[in-house]
Amino acid sequence: MYQLNYHSKSIDNLSFTDLENILAEANTFNSSKNITGCLIYHNNSFVQILEGTKKDVLDVFNKIKTDKRHHTVNVLWENKVDKRYFEEWNMAYYQPNVSNIKLFVNNLLLLSEFSDKSSGALLSFWANVKSVIGSGKITNEDSIN
Repeated sequence: MYQLNYHSKSIDNLSFTDLENILAEANTFNSSKNITGCLIYHNNSFVQILEGTKKDVLDVFNKIKTDKRHHTVNVLWENKVDKRYFEEWNMAYYQPNVSNIKLFVNNLLLLSEFSDKSSGALLSFWANVKSVIGSGKITNEDSIN
């Protein structure tokens, strides 16, 4: 099993429809490659972790890098792991018309506190989720090299 964690910035005019399309495309493509993981979008930033065979994860990541709906794609961590930590494909996002964004953020932060962090990719993923939620920016301290 292989994990890859990355961060990217969305284009300025990314719409809610774009987010729905990203989710639908990811679910279809990733299930065909037996890729699992989690994609978080907040403050114009994506943080994602992908799991699967090394070849399949890298194939998906190469496709992701060419997607015009985001830019500045940076790998934060990649490595072999013993097992999958995300059994389902998930994407956390908020709708622009949701009135209680604070509840969404608090729930995501709570999830990050109780989630498994037994691999470097998981540790990096959750640290960067917290950073994106807190400021929308990634710093070197949030990335594990």
